[in-house]
Amino acid sequence: MKRTMMMLLAILMMLSVCMTASAESGKRVAKDDAQMQTDDPTMPTRLPLENGTKILLHFGDTVIPGVLNDSETARALIAKLPYTQHMSRYSHDFCGVTEDLPYNEEEEHYGWLNGDIDYATDAPYFTILFEDQDESEIYGSQVNIGVITCPLADIAALNGSYDVLIELDESEKEEASMMQMKINDTPVTVAWENNESVSALKDLAMSGLTIQMSMYGGFEQVGSIGQRLPSHDVQTSTSAGDIVLYSSNQLVVFYGSNSWSYTRLGHITDKTSDEMRMLLSNGDVTITISMK
Repeated sequence: MKRTMMMLLAILMMLSVCMTASAESGKRVAKDDAQMQTDDPTMPTRLPLENGTKILLHFGDTVIPGVLNDSETARALIAKLPYTQHMSRYSHDFCGVTEDLPYNEEEEHYGWLNGDIDYATDAPYFTILFEDQDESEIYGSQVNIGVITCPLADIAALNGSYDVLIELDESEKEEASMMQMKINDTPVTVAWENNESVSALKDLAMSGLTIQMSMYGGFEQVGSIGQRLPSHDVQTSTSAGDIVLYSSNQLVVFYGSNSWSYTRLGHITDKTSDEMRMLLSNGDVTITISMK
């Protein structure tokens, strides 16, 4: 009997080890689905998102350029810009406790790629990671929101603590300032995408474009543009402030969230989720788009 119990205990221990190893091998890590370069180790490993939002991070007199992606967390940060974040140098990163930001739990992962800009959900922290990617997968609770776009040595050479000003790149501001948008009589600042749909929208805005919107679904307003625009629809998760093209001929502005096949047009950066709800949830609105 004693021998049988010992054998059962050994089997259970082996099963426990196997299940733990299986769980560990199935964990999500930073390189999963990432677009990467491995030819030049002096540069960030992750490739920046095409048409991502360009930013500048001011560490005193040193300016570190970067690109934010289109994750829910990155869009929430963009809405706060310009924003000052206190950060300190550690062995492999610059890091600082930050405000709570929304995030998709499915995007949490272990580890980082050198050059990553991450939001760590466990504190939360805002962090720029520039070393030790090969040993990083012991660290969890990471959500990638972008990547720096300069040599890793530029940030690795810095020491101490900084109040880091994070702002849109001037070229991004100039692009965003070319086309103006109003919701009824309220001007809003939009970070427009760089795609052919937005280019076609600008052509219409040259002579002024007015769109009568209607409330729909309790999370959006939608209106006909009056003609079809070029589109490249992909399955998209939206949040408050997002502007998308639906079915090639309808403008949609969100004050809540949805998941559907859209072409992204831009994101309203100067309004909070509550402010977007106030603008859009109290009846149909008129949107005007024009050029400065």
